[in-house]
Amino acid sequence: MGRKHANIRKRARRVTAQNTSVNTPIVRIGSVLLDHQEKLLVVFTEDMLLNQLRRDGPKIEASFDRLCEKDLIELSAFLSRTCSLLYTGLKVAMRREDELRIACAQLLLNSSNSFGVAVAVLRMGYVLQPGIVIRSMLEAVSTSLHLLQKPGDLQSYQNHTLQSPKTMAAAKKALPPFGQLYGYFSDNFAHIGQLHKSVTPVREYTERHAALDVNLGFLRIAAWLLYVSAELAFNDLLDQPRYWQPVESGYKYDPSNAERDWMKSYFNLADVD
Repeated sequence: MGRKHANIRKRARRVTAQNTSVNTPIVRIGSVLLDHQEKLLVVFTEDMLLNQLRRDGPKIEASFDRLCEKDLIELSAFLSRTCSLLYTGLKVAMRREDELRIACAQLLLNSSNSFGVAVAVLRMGYVLQPGIVIRSMLEAVSTSLHLLQKPGDLQSYQNHTLQSPKTMAAAKKALPPFGQLYGYFSDNFAHIGQLHKSVTPVREYTERHAALDVNLGFLRIAAWLLYVSAELAFNDLLDQPRYWQPVESGYKYDPSNAERDWMKSYFNLADVD
C-alpha cells in the first residue's frame, strides 16, 4: 500500500506541475532599467508589442470611440461618397480605355486606404503618425490634380519619372489652399517637426485634448481633399457637382454658397475661401 500511495503522490505532483505550467503565463523579461536616483525599477518584457496590440489596443480604441463617435460617423459617410465615385469612375474609365482617369482613380483609391490607416492609428492612441500618413496622401492628390491638368505628363508618370515637386504648381493652381496644406504637412511630418521632439505616450483617451482635436482636424482635411480630387476626375458622372463647375477650358473650383456654408460647419471655421 505504501508504494502504491507513493506512486499516486508522484503522479499528482506531475499533474499539478503540468497544470501550473499551462495555466500560469510565462513573463519573459527583455531588459531592466534600474534608476537609483528615482528608486525606480522598470521591467521591459518581450511581449510589449503583443500587449499593445491585444491587451491595451482594444481599450484605447473603445475610449476613442466614446469621445469621437460623431466624428467617425461623419468621416465615414464622407469617405463612402468618395469611394462610390472613385469605384464607379474607375469602371467607366476602364470601359472607355481612359488611361488618364484609370491612373487617377488608382491613385485616389489607394489614398482612401491610407486615410483608413490614419484613422486606425489615431484610434489606437498614436497621435504623431496620422500626420505622416496624410502627408503621403497629399503626394497622390497632387499628382492626380497635375495629371488632370497636364495629361501629356501621363507617360512620365507611368515611367516613374514624374517628380513630386513638379506637380505642386498645378495642384496649387487648381486648388489654392493646397499649397499651404502641403507646406504644413511637409514641415511637420515629412521632416522632423515639433511633435517629433517630445515623447507621445500611447494610452487611453480620457478627454478631447489638443493633440486629438488637431488630428481629427487633419482627418477632415484629408477626407475633403480626397472627395474634391475625385469630383474633378469624374465630374461628368455627377448631375450636380459640389465643387467643380464646367467652364470653356475645363473646370473651375467654384463651390456654391450653400456648399461654403457646409464647409464652414464641417471645418468649424468662420469663413472659407
